[in-house]
Amino acid sequence: MALPRSFPIQAAGGKTIDLPSVGFGTWAFEGGPTDPANPEWIKKALKVAFDTGYRHLECAWFYDVDREIGEAIREYGIPHFEIFISSKIWPNFYHPDYVEVCCDKILDGMGVNHVDCLLLHWPCAFRPTSLEALKTASAQDQASMEQKGMALTQDGDVMIDWQWTSEPIARAGGHPEGSIVPTWKSMEKLVQKGKARAIGVSNFDIADLKALLPHATIPISVNQIEAHPWFPNRDVVEFGNKHGIVTSCFSPFAGQKADGATLVQDPTVKKLAEKNCMGVGQLLQSWAVHVVLDSLQWDASEQTCTFTSVQRGTVPLGKSGNEERIKANFAVRRLSDEDIQALDDLERPNGTGRSIDFRKEWGVELWLKK
Repeated sequence: MALPRSFPIQAAGGKTIDLPSVGFGTWAFEGGPTDPANPEWIKKALKVAFDTGYRHLECAWFYDVDREIGEAIREYGIPHFEIFISSKIWPNFYHPDYVEVCCDKILDGMGVNHVDCLLLHWPCAFRPTSLEALKTASAQDQASMEQKGMALTQDGDVMIDWQWTSEPIARAGGHPEGSIVPTWKSMEKLVQKGKARAIGVSNFDIADLKALLPHATIPISVNQIEAHPWFPNRDVVEFGNKHGIVTSCFSPFAGQKADGATLVQDPTVKKLAEKNCMGVGQLLQSWAVHVVLDSLQWDASEQTCTFTSVQRGTVPLGKSGNEERIKANFAVRRLSDEDIQALDDLERPNGTGRSIDFRKEWGVELWLKK
């Protein structure tokens, strides 16, 4: 049996929207073919991606490639209704009055009138310099933090805006009055205005989701988190499944560890890729999508999902500037239970497999369970 080509996500009014099960990430990092200093890379990559069959784009204001993405879509000639565009609000726009400012920047940059899913990028908020500064803020890689509209401490660190930070994180930081709920309510208004078809979150852990769920008049459709065999984030995925929240996964290939180790060079990963006649990225994305559902039932009154025998069922958001890898990463296939278990066994203890961690840099306690 083939892997699913899409997963239904919850939207307003009890409706669902099909989310393609494999997305294309558009975040760039310094060096290599996806250097942010050369944003034209994304147009070339998207031409290959569209030819291959990708119809799900993972974007964010902070990535600063909205203009190139919009141009790539128009130059290819593909109508918006055939593409699922997901984007994210950066945390210095979390004041309830400023959320729409960031959304409009995204829409104007791409030249579209709506996105299909709009997410809050992190569960913590950053203090902005001012509303006027946000209106002219630039996410360009060479822009300073001030030019991006972010207020800084005397030491040059970002300032957390505890007032609009997720309640569990704010409480852990000594600010029990903090809440991201008013920010979420501004997100709901964007759905009502037609600027987003669905809304969700990113980098939320279980405590953050628990704090927001009772206040979500429009459902939390997606939670985008880091997840891969080194760090499967299993408890967050399972919590999402139980509450009808689809999990999408950035960094599905993980990052390089301090000792130089990489998941794509792991002997088990390479052996399994060779066994299945796959590229390593193709193997890891297949692991992410892999799902077995003996039964699935959504209870609207209880806002819970009941199921048996489910494995992952997540949406990988792999990124590459290499033509052959772009093509291979899209061609996910079902793996044997034995191979899935072998990849599951690669999990590193105590969360040490995580690649992205800003807790020390930002001075916040992210990823709380209770």
